[in-house]
Amino acid sequence: MSSPEQPQVEMERQPAKQSYVGFIAPAVIAVLVLILILQNRSEHWRFHFFFWWLSLRAWLMLALLLALGFLVGMAVSALLRRRRMRQHRRRAMTR
Repeated sequence: MSSPEQPQVEMERQPAKQSYVGFIAPAVIAVLVLILILQNRSEHWRFHFFFWWLSLRAWLMLALLLALGFLVGMAVSALLRRRRMRQHRRRAMTR
């Protein structure tokens, strides 16, 4: 009995260093943010915006500002990606 030959499929493997960097960098940033938040547990901060003001604990204000910054960054990233895709489509049409 002979077995049918199976095609050889080569998969590209990334070095292990690159895959760990993608995990370590966000983990280090998360630990630093957590330390910053824990150090500011007892303080109160006052935030003024035009005629509104808001007084919150510092750790809660930090968490809200970090979440807001993350959302703004994701929105900007999506807009830039969309712009790049449009430019690629235009270039492809002119060729």
